[in-house]
Amino acid sequence: MTWTPNLSGEGENLPAADHLNGTVGPCTPAQLFGVTVRRPAVGVCVVAVVGELDVLTASLLEASMREALATAPAYLILDLEAVRFLGASGLSCLLRTYELARQTPGTQLQLAGMVTRVVARSLHVTGLLGQFDSYPCVTDALAALIDSTEVRINTEQVALLSIIGRLDVTGLTQLRLQLQALLDTDTKYLVVNLAGVGSCDNRLFDVLAQAHHRLTDREGWLRLVGVGPAVRNALDEATTSECLLVYEAAEWTRDLAG
Repeated sequence: MTWTPNLSGEGENLPAADHLNGTVGPCTPAQLFGVTVRRPAVGVCVVAVVGELDVLTASLLEASMREALATAPAYLILDLEAVRFLGASGLSCLLRTYELARQTPGTQLQLAGMVTRVVARSLHVTGLLGQFDSYPCVTDALAALIDSTEVRINTEQVALLSIIGRLDVTGLTQLRLQLQALLDTDTKYLVVNLAGVGSCDNRLFDVLAQAHHRLTDREGWLRLVGVGPAVRNALDEATTSECLLVYEAAEWTRDLAG
């Protein structure tokens, strides 16, 4: 499907973990910690941590990891990119989780979020980094799994939306409506081709994030291809690395052909 926009016109709360399905509740200012769980593909479970992982919160993460392991996913990815402090209790929690994963047949534990000094330095200094399969961020971990032969996607649930033109206020409104129409179908995996976009408003992230959240709710994903300088600059302002997979169009075409 190719869509050309009509060019005629020109207090934050961190989530607190609730259940395995990713339901979250409000968090008080003193409770700056949260755990969310999502399943971006069959057999893949991502547990994301936000806040300080210390003696007060390590038990919360361990409980969430035990719940996730109870479902025996093929791949369990622990995302630590948003961790602002990693104390001794947090490190002990990671070791216990590692041992639990080893005792869960068919489950492989991976760490993501090694781009932050807080996490990477703590694991490196203590010598624990070598105990885990690790990736800089969740995007890299998921990309590696999707490229593997062990994670398979039903192509009947994949939709391709190619955009040509300007994503200004009018263009973004039309894009939102087009995405809404696609998401009202059985689409589970959506590839948005932005190679034909000449200019882009930084509110593009808001539009894509809404579609992304709806797709992850149905255990799918949103992938961007053909990301040029204009789009990349707009998305960089919104820090999208935690929630959108960004591939070059050539790589996605190669994977699809394979």
